[in-house]
Amino acid sequence: MRALGRFGRYGSVALLSAGGDWATFTVLVSLLGVDHLVSLMTARVVGGVLSFVLNRHWTWGSRRQIAITQQGRRFLLLYAFSYLLSVTLFCLFTGVLRLPPYPAKLITDTACFVVNFVVMHHYVFHARRGMSGLRR
Repeated sequence: MRALGRFGRYGSVALLSAGGDWATFTVLVSLLGVDHLVSLMTARVVGGVLSFVLNRHWTWGSRRQIAITQQGRRFLLLYAFSYLLSVTLFCLFTGVLRLPPYPAKLITDTACFVVNFVVMHHYVFHARRGMSGLRR
């Protein structure tokens, strides 16, 4: 039951960070005419910062379990992987499959959502037995 509540909070945070991501993408593409890939890459950074801050405090409530430096390193590793995954999928969908940018972004974001939850739950914010909040 606790995992279900955590997944619900994660989903809420995902909606908020996706909102920041999509707003950034839309402004850059539709209002400023920035290239689709550059817009995606910029928007992912905005969404990533929102995701880390909100998930750390609300979804996993891990203020005391693991030092922020350790969580930050773990999150950056996940984020780098997720970032590369999103850019690769977006290029595949828009370049090879010739999907329009908005549907391509939606499919890309959905795939990253699932991968990110699993990795955040089992690695980024997971306090292993014997780990002290003082350790890096």
